[in-house]
Amino acid sequence: MRVDMHIHSIYSSDGTMEIKEILKLAKKIGLGAIAITDHNEIKGALKAREMKILPVIRGIEVSSSEGHILAYGVDCKIPRDLGIPETIERIRECGGIAVAAHPYRYWSGLGEGNVKKFQFDAIEVFNGRCKQSSNKRAKKLCEELNKPFTAGSDAHFPDEIGRAGLIVESENEEEILDMIMKKKVSVFGTSRGKLATLRYVKKAVSGWVMRGFKRI
Repeated sequence: MRVDMHIHSIYSSDGTMEIKEILKLAKKIGLGAIAITDHNEIKGALKAREMKILPVIRGIEVSSSEGHILAYGVDCKIPRDLGIPETIERIRECGGIAVAAHPYRYWSGLGEGNVKKFQFDAIEVFNGRCKQSSNKRAKKLCEELNKPFTAGSDAHFPDEIGRAGLIVESENEEEILDMIMKKKVSVFGTSRGKLATLRYVKKAVSGWVMRGFKRI
């Protein structure tokens, strides 16, 4: 079963998609489950679970002071702008696992040094919005550290849903997260191409300016 582990809805400050739209599209293209991972917000994930259109993993993409950290399986909102160790601790206190998101992304990645320094539960080794070279480096880093791994499209637009994710033999949140930690999953996906890069850079730069040169 294919599971896209990284999708943003209108509950993200840069999101464009309604929850029902995401769920229907994901089901239409054959995904078995998805994770809603809005920036610093859990409302979208909780709303998606209530609709019962498709199995949904609760997620948040938390903005730590050093970059983005994915929280999966959490039952509460995590404050933004905390240090990395504090963010990881809060995620675990909320019952979740802490994943280093797209570590080599210029705008919002944690960077190799931070991923090596702090005890993340897993690393996102494939992100549909990252270049192939960045995904290869993330995979190599994960192998070097012998960590569990995740993957997802990082979709902000409908055509991005399902571009990357995990293949796992379950549709239950608890079981999927357990299989991730036991490395009983595999990755599928397509890295960011030239046209997607143009759209991504345009959106990233304009958003950065609109926010007063601050990260999401």
